[in-house]
Amino acid sequence: MRVLVTGVGGFVGPVVAAELIARGHDVHGLVRDSVSPRLADLAVELHRGDLLEPDQIEAVVSGVNPDAIVHLAGMSFMPAAEADPHAAYRTNLDATLALLGAVRVRTPKARLLVVSSSTVYGAPAADELPVVEETPLRPENVYGASKAAAELAALQWRRAYGLDVVVARPFNHIGPGQDPSFVCAALAGQIARMELGREPPLLRVGNVDPVRDFSDVRDIAAGYAALLERGASGAVYNLCSGEGASIAEVIALLRTHARIPLSVRSDPALRRKTEAPRIVGSAARAARETGWKPRIALSDALATVLDDWRSRTATVPT
Repeated sequence: MRVLVTGVGGFVGPVVAAELIARGHDVHGLVRDSVSPRLADLAVELHRGDLLEPDQIEAVVSGVNPDAIVHLAGMSFMPAAEADPHAAYRTNLDATLALLGAVRVRTPKARLLVVSSSTVYGAPAADELPVVEETPLRPENVYGASKAAAELAALQWRRAYGLDVVVARPFNHIGPGQDPSFVCAALAGQIARMELGREPPLLRVGNVDPVRDFSDVRDIAAGYAALLERGASGAVYNLCSGEGASIAEVIALLRTHARIPLSVRSDPALRRKTEAPRIVGSAARAARETGWKPRIALSDALATVLDDWRSRTATVPT
């Protein structure tokens, strides 16, 4: 298939591109400004365009004429969405609407994989765990609400205009290249600097009790490819490990990979005002209908994140 990946230069984009290439697909990527160095060694044909400019995205879709599109582009950092809700809805909803419009006009038979988020579920009750696709959508923040709006719009366009839409709801995923505003990357970055002696061996953390469902980004990318190839049109799929780990457990695993002994201190400034105590999902539908299952253990994923931060930190002048 000829596949267009929006947001190809972000954290997940290069991993998705690599997975699709490995499966024999012809991969094209949409970029707005600068090109990520993580794309340098990948056989991806890049196209410039802004999803908030409908004429530009329509021209790209028309030129590429894709068989399928993986829609990754969007605002992904929750505090940024809270700080500017208008920008969050423009980036996550308006851009999706522009892409839907371009597909409807130019490539109406193309499959569109809309990447949503587990945050659309909000804070599920204990008796609702593990979260399944039928769990009610109750987003508690701007980011989750904007992603819910985007996926609902896409599914409505499928019903109204016959587009081939599949929705993915990934849970937390980690890997090289992730922004340090995310917890596992932040912790790994601290450890990498400690190992070089640039910080004292005291890991500063927020609330260590919340439990989340972490996956390696390579597993999630393989899940997107599986949904693109074998997912049912109009269906929604959770992508997750199905297992919960607290932040305290994440820290314990990172300490086993650290090259120095380190202590841990809770910093009230790093605590979020409200956090769901436990969010764990079920990917049974994706496994049953596409054969996808996560394969990389959390400890191995965290080791990869830490190695990435060692490389990044070593190139930063003291």
